[in-house]
Amino acid sequence: MIKLLSIILALGTVVSPPPPVRPDRVTAVEDSIDEIQLPVFMYHRILRHSTGDPYTISPEAFERDLKHLRENGYTAVGSDELIKYAEGSCDLPPKPVVLTFDDGFYNNLYYAEPLLQKYGMKALIFVVGEFSEKSSKENDDNPNYSYIRWEQMENLSDAVEIHSHTWGMHRLDGRRTGIKRKSGESREAYERALRDDLEKLNAEVARLTGKPPAAFAIPFGAGEAWANPVLDELGLKICFCSYEGIATLKRGDPESLRRVKRMVRTPGKSVEVLLKKFETRRAESDKFRPLVRL
Repeated sequence: MIKLLSIILALGTVVSPPPPVRPDRVTAVEDSIDEIQLPVFMYHRILRHSTGDPYTISPEAFERDLKHLRENGYTAVGSDELIKYAEGSCDLPPKPVVLTFDDGFYNNLYYAEPLLQKYGMKALIFVVGEFSEKSSKENDDNPNYSYIRWEQMENLSDAVEIHSHTWGMHRLDGRRTGIKRKSGESREAYERALRDDLEKLNAEVARLTGKPPAAFAIPFGAGEAWANPVLDELGLKICFCSYEGIATLKRGDPESLRRVKRMVRTPGKSVEVLLKKFETRRAESDKFRPLVRL
């Protein structure tokens, strides 16, 4: 035995045993998942007094939403972050959300913007050009009913982004519903009408804010397949629809931004209530996700 040990030492072939496998070291498959579930909230009016409108909430209710999001680790992200994630050039924070406001009411700035700043959040506001034009001409600055004026878009904080809800297609005129094609309308005529409308708003927003809209909210949720090439051409890379639910974004897949689902914030459904179903589903998904042991 002594002779054998001497031979091994002389040859320098003593090999240490491999380190024991640590069963407590596990990595979730989640680390390699290339898509996220994204809660997107749709707001409209923020007013002090209830109007009975199902899309109007109070500033206090909005503040409770923001407080809940911050206390539960959520981060409100903007259009640049969403686009870069979908193009595969950056990551999003662990618990991202998107806050959107449709129609461009002045109360979005008057009540919501200071609260967004207070809680370190940001929101995307989708304006309608002809609404802002009317309030601008009338110099109308009443948070109860007026819309964001052009000059107010020049002095926005980092908490607010201005995006497109069309210039003049947010209407039901008996022939066209939002951006839907008219009966009998040719594709060429449709694309020309939509392009002219969106270009007009894009130019005005770019002139005032220094940045053209990158996101588009479909009026009345009335989508139109013929619109997609025009949206692409004009750089409207994110398209928010009115389908109720949680959005799915895929890293490296810009097409996942083409129909982003949203959840409507009504007086009876707070952010906390809307998130509960989402968080329950995510917890169940994590519970059954397989683990890879290292």
